[in-house]
Amino acid sequence: MAMRTLSPEQKQALAALRVSIGGVSEQKRQTQKRLIAARKAIHKFLQAQPATVPQIATALQMPTDEALWHVTGMRKYGKVAEAGEDGDYPLYALVALEEKSAAAH
Repeated sequence: MAMRTLSPEQKQALAALRVSIGGVSEQKRQTQKRLIAARKAIHKFLQAQPATVPQIATALQMPTDEALWHVTGMRKYGKVAEAGEDGDYPLYALVALEEKSAAAH
């Protein structure tokens, strides 16, 4: 999905709306920062080799359900894909840029 640039009038209207609803709370900003940091950490970890959700959780010292939640989201949006199995668990690996662009066409 291509993003289009907002016109100056649209930007001004959006800024006015944000002011009228009070902006984004600090709690929401901190939550977003934690989510982004967790996804970046998973991405960095998977650059070395494919891994299972329990391996990711252990390496990054995060609860397994949280690691699963992030990996599921990354899989949904084409950032990771299954790359075999390790026992009863699927291995997840980063999706290469070439694969992403080939899938889009």
